[in-house]
Amino acid sequence: MTTASGWSALLWGSNGLRSVALAGGVALHAINVYLVTTILPSVVKDIGGLDYYAWNTTLFVVASIIGSVLSAKCLSALGPRLAYSLAGLVFALGCGVCSSAPDMAVLVLGRTIQGLGGGLLFALPYSMIRLVFDEGLWPRAMALISGMWGAATLIGPAVGGVFAQYDAWRAAFWVLIPVTLLFMVLAWAMLPGKSAEAPGRLVLPWLQLLLLTGVVLAISLGSIKPSPLYNALGLVLGLVLLYAVYRVEGSDRHRMLPKHSLTPGSALLPIYLSMSLMVIGMTSEVFVPYFLQVLHLQTPLVAGYIAALMAAGWTLGALYSSGLVQASANRAISCSRSLSCRGWHWRLSVCRKAAVHCSA
Repeated sequence: MTTASGWSALLWGSNGLRSVALAGGVALHAINVYLVTTILPSVVKDIGGLDYYAWNTTLFVVASIIGSVLSAKCLSALGPRLAYSLAGLVFALGCGVCSSAPDMAVLVLGRTIQGLGGGLLFALPYSMIRLVFDEGLWPRAMALISGMWGAATLIGPAVGGVFAQYDAWRAAFWVLIPVTLLFMVLAWAMLPGKSAEAPGRLVLPWLQLLLLTGVVLAISLGSIKPSPLYNALGLVLGLVLLYAVYRVEGSDRHRMLPKHSLTPGSALLPIYLSMSLMVIGMTSEVFVPYFLQVLHLQTPLVAGYIAALMAAGWTLGALYSSGLVQASANRAISCSRSLSCRGWHWRLSVCRKAAVHCSA
């Protein structure tokens, strides 16, 4: 029997169209992540810029964070319909810049614009769930939207791999534009123009965002040249700016994280440190398609799917661990540590081969 809180109530009728609109925004952002990871080796082969390879991801992520933080302000000021449309326009503009990039500098600019729009597309649907659905549908709507990352691990590498194999990486960006416009039209038709809640006064943590951007830029600039001294200066400057973020976040009333998140002894601090460690480990996947295509002569399609296996692992791990009791969770953590060590051993062997290849 269909109930007000069942999947049928979420996926049929007007709620179904709203679900497609909201899930589509997250799907666009997620698919774009894996699509670009797959085609980047082909981009470098065509227009050069290997030294700025990682910038496509670092600046994209920084812009995504800024877009996510701005989403609450946009939603409050513009309402769901206009906020979603603005996010789609920014994302489509970034796709257009990337598709016509004559060199890596322009591509990085396009990726930054993409990241800003993608951050909005990623964060807005989560904020809109309580505005467009009945309370009984909130958990399933959250699960549906989060599941788009799992779908992206299948779609992103496939789309990127096909375009890369036919030397048409620019078309991979172009094809995202009409899809984005389609979701914008659907969102305009199905989402409310104004929020039913009274807009509150939102103060953005601009200083922390600027400092975090400085951290990324300092470390990225330090990695351009092969000089160890230059690398060390960039790293030290990044760490100094990161410490400034810690100090500001602990004293400023306009916080970016929940209260006491960075306070020693708090319950949240080890959680955030664990998340940071996982994110640091995840960043190696940016280079996996390049290593596989250059060192192991894999096709872009195969390389893209191998890189996406990590994200598939996150999805399966999250689904498996969500219902574990304490004892089972402890065993799962022990197993994950062992698997993680084996993964790092494999990555180190790949990095050694890459270093030998680059020095040859």
